[in-house]
Amino acid sequence: MKSVLELGSKYIVPAIRREVVLKLIKKGFMGVEIAKILKISPSLITRYINGERGTQVDLRRYKDIVERIENLVDKISSGEVDQYIIAKEIDRIAIYFMSRKHLCEIHKKLEPNIVPDKCSICLELFKTNKIQ
Repeated sequence: MKSVLELGSKYIVPAIRREVVLKLIKKGFMGVEIAKILKISPSLITRYINGERGTQVDLRRYKDIVERIENLVDKISSGEVDQYIIAKEIDRIAIYFMSRKHLCEIHKKLEPNIVPDKCSICLELFKTNKIQ
């Protein structure tokens, strides 16, 4: 069975970053500027924009996740966060995503033998009372 951490880093974190990039573009930021802010390559920004990366999970289905991403984008666009806070907040959103059992559907598609109702890995690892 694949680790939930592996799935989070492969599917969830890139999807969150992609949404952050797209929302910053809508706010008028240039790709190169976003790359500097997020400390990622301009080519990765292009892949996010072109839908070549971070598209395996449609985060727009999860209103709670969208709200958290929008809050982060607002903080980024106002200049009140640095690279460390941005990285922490992206990870925090990913952990929150998993703590709400949103990852189960993706995990089930990748590994059909998994029974989400019997699995409590994410719930136990990422208890929401520890995630702010």
